[in-house]
Amino acid sequence: MSKKQCPECNSTNVMPIIYGYIDDPDAMERIKNGEFTTGGCCIEEDSPKWQCRDCDNEFGKVGLV
Repeated sequence: MSKKQCPECNSTNVMPIIYGYIDDPDAMERIKNGEFTTGGCCIEEDSPKWQCRDCDNEFGKVGLV
């Protein structure tokens, strides 16, 4: 699988965005370590799926099934 690439700065230093209420201590630690970031409690069809660690651009679409 190829790495995701930021369409703004072309960096591959990106992380997934997760949605929903986070109360799991392990997940909180992973957020703190920069493994992923949060997008809030509400998710929309056009909510971004990825965030660039270098330029903070959010891109991609989560899409709802």
